[in-house]
Amino acid sequence: MKDLIRNPLDIEGATERIDPDREPPGILSIHLKRYEFALSYCKGKQVLDAACGVGYGTNHLAQVASSIVGIDINPEAIAYGRARFESDRLNFQIANVMETGFLNAQFDVICSFETIEHLPNIPAYLKEMVRILRPDGFYIVSTPQVSKINHRPNNPYHTIEFSRADFETLLHQYFDQVEIFGERRKESELHYWLTRLFDVTGLRGRIPGLGLRRFVNQALQTTPFEEMLLEDLTITKEKIERASDLIAVCKNPK
Repeated sequence: MKDLIRNPLDIEGATERIDPDREPPGILSIHLKRYEFALSYCKGKQVLDAACGVGYGTNHLAQVASSIVGIDINPEAIAYGRARFESDRLNFQIANVMETGFLNAQFDVICSFETIEHLPNIPAYLKEMVRILRPDGFYIVSTPQVSKINHRPNNPYHTIEFSRADFETLLHQYFDQVEIFGERRKESELHYWLTRLFDVTGLRGRIPGLGLRRFVNQALQTTPFEEMLLEDLTITKEKIERASDLIAVCKNPK
């Protein structure tokens, strides 16, 4: 059925959406790792995937949730998800994460990955997440990590990018308990420091071809970025300063 609808990655303004059929394993694994992390929180729960894109991650959570709703503001992304993944326990709806239309305290768990940095009105969004989350529920949110908060990101699809401290401070305005984790690739110490050196000198992007990068990475005991699987990534509280993305588990909405 997926061939009967227009691919949402082909439409204008959808550049950052992930298509599980098009992306290399490394890109898909980075995104699915967050959903894998959330599985234990979602088991037997009523779950919302806020800004679900085409729904591949929503489908991942449907393995354990008692019911799950995926929402996105893009109609074609929702059409894709419905055609590809919808089931008795999983449905998709067109909705704005800043004004969802759901009942108060409707969900046990809300997952919202790589969303907050795109939004024009973050306070409205967080107030809405608090409103529709049950008092004993979990809000699990991720965002790219930068060393210092950036209100003018180079990425044209981002309105803001957060440091760990600023992200945690923001979330504490809406939740009493905020636990921060970092997502990063598993790599040898030598690989980590060499890539940092290459980043500083500008040499990293000059290694041509996947074949050569594969050889270099294997010599440094690290899986090449394009070939990473879920087991090549970790989400942990250790070495958060090295993480590419922050994942916050929030409880006790205010």
